[in-house]
Amino acid sequence: MINLLSAEFFKLRKSKAIYIGILVAAALALLLYGSLVMIDKINQGEVANGTAGVVVSPSGESMGADGAAKSMMEEIGVIGVLRQMFGGHFVGIIAAVLVSIFVIREFSAGTIKNLVGKGYSRSTIFFAKMIPTFTLMLVFEAAVAAVTICMGIPFMGWDLFSVTVWEDVAVYVGLQFLFGAVVAAIYLLVGELTRNLAAGISVSIGVLLFSTTLTAGLDLVFHGMAVKPSEYWVLDLMSTCPIADFPTEFIVRGVVVSLVWFLIAAVLGVLHFRKADVK
Repeated sequence: MINLLSAEFFKLRKSKAIYIGILVAAALALLLYGSLVMIDKINQGEVANGTAGVVVSPSGESMGADGAAKSMMEEIGVIGVLRQMFGGHFVGIIAAVLVSIFVIREFSAGTIKNLVGKGYSRSTIFFAKMIPTFTLMLVFEAAVAAVTICMGIPFMGWDLFSVTVWEDVAVYVGLQFLFGAVVAAIYLLVGELTRNLAAGISVSIGVLLFSTTLTAGLDLVFHGMAVKPSEYWVLDLMSTCPIADFPTEFIVRGVVVSLVWFLIAAVLGVLHFRKADVK
């Protein structure tokens, strides 16, 4: 097991995909901050509405008591941008690509077949792949969070940036790390089932984007029940996670639901890998 883990972490360190993923995520964060700056400039009349493709519709909710437009940068803040990055599935889509590449290339390169031929048990091989996959996901999420927070300084200015409630940021990011680890396990399961890079990426992104639509439909079907299916699906928890005043019930439910879905993904992955042919 130790030798397998060492080899997997070595491949993880040598992979350039994670660096590209972080650059893409940084570009998305830059776009989000830039959009907020443009919205504020439009509201203040400094630039014309529609500049750079940003169109702002007047709204009473966006006006202050003095009749002046509210600052979107001040309203949303750092944690709001983080919510767009994590809850808006930007991070999830990039992670789907990174995890799929890391997992599926082992099958296409024949590495898995060589490991099975050396006598390692399939359960050991699977878990030796799962642990670095979690590491990949958490390192990627940590890098994205750090880059997004640091970008807030030049865009928001130190006075506005310094009033950020860092306790809320810490709790929010911690919950997203928890949900992200489970999502990584789901991506790993998809990669093990498909064993094809294009299919693995497509199915993983499909699960990310469309499963929440399915649970929303199930909520309508079971609208008379006290329990909503969306409250027990990890991707819904990821997208609806609050950014302040975190209810204890949500945190407890998030931990329990994450543990259950992690066990489901791990057990299904091990069972299928033990039975399926390795080519």
